[in-house]
Amino acid sequence: MATTKTIQSVERAFSILEYLQQCGGGERSVKEIADALELNKSTAFGLINTLTTLGYLQQNADNQKYVLSLKLLSFSNTIKVQNSIIRTVHPYLEQISLKYGEIAHCGVAQGDSVIYVDKVESSRSLSINTQIGTKNYLHCTGVGKCILAYMPEDEQQHILAGPLKALTFNTIVDPRQLQVELRHIRADGYAMDNEEVEVGLSCVAVPVFSAPGQVSCSISISGMTPRVRTALRGGLLDDLRQASADISRSLYGYQPADDLL
Repeated sequence: MATTKTIQSVERAFSILEYLQQCGGGERSVKEIADALELNKSTAFGLINTLTTLGYLQQNADNQKYVLSLKLLSFSNTIKVQNSIIRTVHPYLEQISLKYGEIAHCGVAQGDSVIYVDKVESSRSLSINTQIGTKNYLHCTGVGKCILAYMPEDEQQHILAGPLKALTFNTIVDPRQLQVELRHIRADGYAMDNEEVEVGLSCVAVPVFSAPGQVSCSISISGMTPRVRTALRGGLLDDLRQASADISRSLYGYQPADDLL
Protein backbone atom coordinates (compact mmCIF):
# COMPACT_ATOMS: atom_id res chain seq x y z
CA MET A 1 0.00 0.00 0.00
CA ALA A 2 1.33 3.43 -0.94
CA THR A 3 2.06 5.78 1.91
CA THR A 4 1.49 9.51 1.91
CA LYS A 5 4.69 11.47 2.34
CA THR A 6 4.82 14.44 4.66
CA ILE A 7 7.04 17.49 4.43
CA GLN A 8 9.24 17.64 7.51
CA SER A 9 9.66 21.42 7.52
CA VAL A 10 5.90 21.90 7.47
CA GLU A 11 5.47 19.39 10.32
CA ARG A 12 8.10 21.22 12.35
CA ALA A 13 6.56 24.63 11.69
CA PHE A 14 3.18 23.43 12.90
CA SER A 15 4.79 21.77 15.92
CA ILE A 16 6.12 25.21 16.90
CA LEU A 17 2.65 26.76 16.60
CA GLU A 18 1.10 23.91 18.61
CA TYR A 19 3.79 24.14 21.28
CA LEU A 20 3.25 27.87 21.76
CA GLN A 21 -0.51 27.31 21.86
CA GLN A 22 -0.05 24.73 24.63
CA CYS A 23 2.05 27.25 26.57
CA GLY A 24 -1.13 29.23 27.17
CA GLY A 25 0.21 32.54 25.94
CA GLY A 26 3.60 32.39 27.63
CA GLU A 27 6.60 33.73 25.73
CA ARG A 28 9.37 31.34 24.72
CA SER A 29 12.89 31.86 23.42
CA VAL A 30 14.38 30.12 20.38
CA LYS A 31 16.39 27.88 22.70
CA GLU A 32 13.33 26.97 24.78
CA ILE A 33 11.37 26.10 21.65
CA ALA A 34 14.25 24.11 20.17
CA ASP A 35 14.79 22.16 23.40
CA ALA A 36 11.10 21.42 23.89
CA LEU A 37 10.70 20.10 20.34
CA GLU A 38 14.17 18.51 20.13
CA LEU A 39 15.16 20.64 17.16
CA ASN A 40 18.56 21.91 16.15
CA LYS A 41 18.74 25.55 17.27
CA SER A 42 19.57 26.85 13.78
CA THR A 43 16.66 24.86 12.32
CA ALA A 44 14.31 26.22 14.98
CA PHE A 45 15.50 29.77 14.35
CA GLY A 46 14.89 29.47 10.60
CA LEU A 47 11.36 28.18 11.12
CA ILE A 48 10.58 30.78 13.80
CA ASN A 49 11.94 33.57 11.61
CA THR A 50 9.76 32.41 8.70
CA LEU A 51 6.64 32.21 10.86
CA THR A 52 7.37 35.66 12.25
CA THR A 53 7.90 37.12 8.77
CA LEU A 54 4.58 35.61 7.67
CA GLY A 55 2.88 37.17 10.67
CA TYR A 56 1.98 34.04 12.64
CA LEU A 57 4.44 34.72 15.47
CA GLN A 58 5.46 37.98 17.09
CA GLN A 59 8.63 38.78 18.97
CA ASN A 60 8.93 40.73 22.20
CA ALA A 61 11.65 43.26 21.42
CA ASP A 62 12.59 43.53 25.09
CA ASN A 63 13.47 39.88 25.71
CA GLN A 64 13.60 38.46 22.15
CA LYS A 65 11.00 35.81 23.00
CA TYR A 66 8.08 34.71 20.83
CA VAL A 67 4.31 34.25 21.12
CA LEU A 68 1.52 33.45 18.70
CA SER A 69 0.30 36.51 16.81
CA LEU A 70 -3.21 37.88 16.53
CA LYS A 71 -3.24 36.90 12.85
CA LEU A 72 -4.18 33.37 13.92
CA LEU A 73 -7.49 34.70 15.26
CA SER A 74 -8.62 35.18 11.66
CA PHE A 75 -8.52 31.40 11.22
CA SER A 76 -10.58 30.90 14.36
CA ASN A 77 -13.22 33.38 13.24
CA THR A 78 -13.41 31.83 9.77
CA ILE A 79 -13.81 28.33 11.21
CA LYS A 80 -16.63 29.54 13.44
CA VAL A 81 -18.48 30.98 10.46
CA GLN A 82 -17.89 27.97 8.21
CA ASN A 83 -18.38 25.14 10.67
CA SER A 84 -21.97 23.96 10.58
CA ILE A 85 -21.81 22.35 14.02
CA ILE A 86 -20.69 25.57 15.68
CA ARG A 87 -23.21 27.69 13.77
CA THR A 88 -26.05 25.38 14.79
CA VAL A 89 -24.99 24.63 18.36
CA HIS A 90 -23.97 28.09 19.54
CA PRO A 91 -27.48 29.60 19.99
CA TYR A 92 -28.50 26.62 22.13
CA LEU A 93 -25.38 26.94 24.28
CA GLU A 94 -26.14 30.63 24.75
CA GLN A 95 -29.74 29.92 25.70
CA ILE A 96 -28.94 27.25 28.29
CA SER A 97 -25.95 29.13 29.69
CA LEU A 98 -28.11 32.24 30.14
CA LYS A 99 -30.93 30.31 31.80
CA TYR A 100 -28.71 28.56 34.36
CA GLY A 101 -25.85 31.06 34.61
CA GLU A 102 -23.21 28.40 33.99
CA ILE A 103 -20.56 27.66 31.37
CA ALA A 104 -21.66 25.74 28.26
CA HIS A 105 -19.40 23.66 26.02
CA CYS A 106 -19.58 21.72 22.78
CA GLY A 107 -17.01 19.00 22.13
CA VAL A 108 -16.18 16.68 19.25
CA ALA A 109 -13.89 13.67 19.05
CA GLN A 110 -10.36 14.13 17.75
CA GLY A 111 -8.30 10.97 17.91
CA ASP A 112 -8.02 9.81 21.52
CA SER A 113 -9.24 13.16 22.86
CA VAL A 114 -12.21 15.50 22.91
CA ILE A 115 -11.68 18.96 21.47
CA TYR A 116 -13.75 21.96 22.53
CA VAL A 117 -15.19 23.61 19.42
CA ASP A 118 -17.43 26.13 21.19
CA LYS A 119 -17.85 27.67 24.63
CA VAL A 120 -20.20 30.19 26.22
CA GLU A 121 -18.92 31.78 29.40
CA SER A 122 -20.86 31.92 32.64
CA SER A 123 -22.68 35.09 33.65
CA ARG A 124 -21.25 34.49 37.11
CA SER A 125 -17.73 35.17 38.33
CA LEU A 126 -16.48 31.67 37.48
CA SER A 127 -13.80 30.74 35.00
CA ILE A 128 -13.02 27.20 33.87
CA ASN A 129 -9.67 26.71 32.19
CA THR A 130 -10.97 25.54 28.82
CA GLN A 131 -10.41 27.26 25.51
CA ILE A 132 -11.91 26.70 22.10
CA GLY A 133 -9.58 24.45 20.12
CA THR A 134 -7.96 22.79 23.13
CA LYS A 135 -8.09 19.08 23.83
CA ASN A 136 -9.11 17.19 26.96
CA TYR A 137 -9.49 13.59 28.07
CA LEU A 138 -12.38 11.39 26.95
CA HIS A 139 -12.52 9.29 30.12
CA CYS A 140 -13.20 12.00 32.70
CA THR A 141 -14.95 14.94 31.02
CA GLY A 142 -18.71 15.01 30.55
CA VAL A 143 -18.52 15.78 26.83
CA GLY A 144 -15.76 13.19 26.44
CA LYS A 145 -17.62 10.39 28.17
CA CYS A 146 -20.70 11.03 26.00
CA ILE A 147 -18.55 10.50 22.93
CA LEU A 148 -16.63 7.54 24.38
CA ALA A 149 -19.86 5.73 25.33
CA TYR A 150 -20.96 5.55 21.69
CA MET A 151 -17.60 4.88 20.05
CA PRO A 152 -17.17 1.71 17.98
CA GLU A 153 -16.08 -1.19 20.19
CA ASP A 154 -12.49 -1.35 18.95
CA GLU A 155 -11.93 2.40 19.41
CA GLN A 156 -13.51 2.33 22.85
CA GLN A 157 -11.35 -0.58 23.95
CA HIS A 158 -8.26 1.28 22.76
CA ILE A 159 -9.11 4.15 25.12
CA LEU A 160 -9.99 1.83 27.98
CA ALA A 161 -6.64 0.07 27.61
CA GLY A 162 -5.18 3.29 28.93
CA PRO A 163 -3.37 4.63 30.62
CA LEU A 164 -6.31 6.50 32.18
CA LYS A 165 -4.83 9.53 33.89
CA ALA A 166 -6.17 10.56 37.31
CA LEU A 167 -6.79 14.31 37.54
CA THR A 168 -8.55 14.16 40.93
CA PHE A 169 -9.38 11.45 43.45
CA ASN A 170 -12.77 11.07 41.69
CA THR A 171 -11.34 10.30 38.24
CA ILE A 172 -12.24 6.79 37.13
CA VAL A 173 -9.02 5.01 36.18
CA ASP A 174 -10.22 1.40 36.44
CA PRO A 175 -11.21 0.26 32.90
CA ARG A 176 -13.87 -2.11 34.21
CA GLN A 177 -15.47 0.58 36.35
CA LEU A 178 -15.37 3.02 33.44
CA GLN A 179 -16.95 0.45 31.14
CA VAL A 180 -19.84 0.07 33.60
CA GLU A 181 -20.31 3.85 33.62
CA LEU A 182 -20.32 3.96 29.82
CA ARG A 183 -23.14 1.40 29.79
CA HIS A 184 -25.10 3.63 32.19
CA ILE A 185 -24.48 6.63 29.93
CA ARG A 186 -25.91 4.78 26.93
CA ALA A 187 -28.89 3.65 28.99
CA ASP A 188 -29.56 7.05 30.58
CA GLY A 189 -28.63 9.28 27.68
CA TYR A 190 -26.32 11.62 29.58
CA ALA A 191 -22.92 11.75 31.29
CA MET A 192 -21.57 13.40 34.42
CA ASP A 193 -18.17 14.69 35.38
CA ASN A 194 -18.40 14.37 39.15
CA GLU A 195 -15.40 16.51 40.11
CA GLU A 196 -13.23 14.22 37.99
CA VAL A 197 -11.30 17.02 36.28
CA GLU A 198 -11.24 19.62 39.06
CA VAL A 199 -12.39 19.36 42.65
CA GLY A 200 -15.44 21.52 43.26
CA LEU A 201 -16.56 21.57 39.63
CA SER A 202 -19.10 19.27 38.00
CA CYS A 203 -20.51 18.89 34.52
CA VAL A 204 -23.55 17.29 32.91
CA ALA A 205 -23.43 16.48 29.19
CA VAL A 206 -25.62 14.91 26.54
CA PRO A 207 -24.73 13.46 23.14
CA VAL A 208 -25.90 14.93 19.83
CA PHE A 209 -26.79 12.17 17.36
CA SER A 210 -26.33 12.28 13.61
CA ALA A 211 -27.93 8.82 13.16
CA PRO A 212 -29.01 6.00 15.48
CA GLY A 213 -26.12 5.32 17.86
CA GLN A 214 -23.79 7.76 16.08
CA VAL A 215 -22.65 10.79 18.07
CA SER A 216 -21.35 13.82 16.16
CA CYS A 217 -20.68 16.00 19.21
CA SER A 218 -21.82 16.55 22.77
CA ILE A 219 -22.97 19.60 24.70
CA SER A 220 -22.64 20.33 28.40
CA ILE A 221 -23.13 22.68 31.31
CA SER A 222 -20.32 23.05 33.87
CA GLY A 223 -20.10 24.90 37.15
CA MET A 224 -19.67 24.68 40.90
CA THR A 225 -20.96 21.30 42.06
CA PRO A 226 -23.77 22.58 44.35
CA ARG A 227 -25.10 24.86 41.59
CA VAL A 228 -25.01 22.09 38.96
CA ARG A 229 -26.94 19.80 41.29
CA THR A 230 -29.51 22.54 41.88
CA ALA A 231 -29.79 23.09 38.12
CA LEU A 232 -30.38 19.37 37.57
CA ARG A 233 -33.29 19.51 40.01
CA GLY A 234 -34.55 22.55 38.13
CA GLY A 235 -34.76 20.90 34.70
CA LEU A 236 -31.25 21.26 33.27
CA LEU A 237 -31.14 17.71 31.92
CA ASP A 238 -34.46 18.14 30.11
CA ASP A 239 -33.23 21.38 28.55
CA LEU A 240 -29.97 19.78 27.40
CA ARG A 241 -31.82 16.80 25.92
CA GLN A 242 -34.26 19.05 24.08
CA ALA A 243 -31.40 21.15 22.72
CA SER A 244 -29.62 17.98 21.59
CA ALA A 245 -32.74 16.75 19.77
CA ASP A 246 -33.25 20.14 18.09
CA ILE A 247 -29.61 20.21 16.98
CA SER A 248 -29.87 16.66 15.58
CA ARG A 249 -32.93 17.58 13.55
CA SER A 250 -31.45 20.85 12.31
CA LEU A 251 -28.01 19.48 11.40
CA TYR A 252 -28.78 15.95 10.24
CA GLY A 253 -32.53 15.69 9.76
CA TYR A 254 -32.47 12.99 12.41
CA GLN A 255 -35.16 12.60 15.07
CA PRO A 256 -33.67 10.95 18.19
CA ALA A 257 -35.76 8.30 19.91
CA ASP A 258 -38.33 9.71 22.31
CA ASP A 259 -36.84 7.77 25.22
CA LEU A 260 -33.66 9.90 24.94
CA LEU A 261 -35.65 13.13 25.45
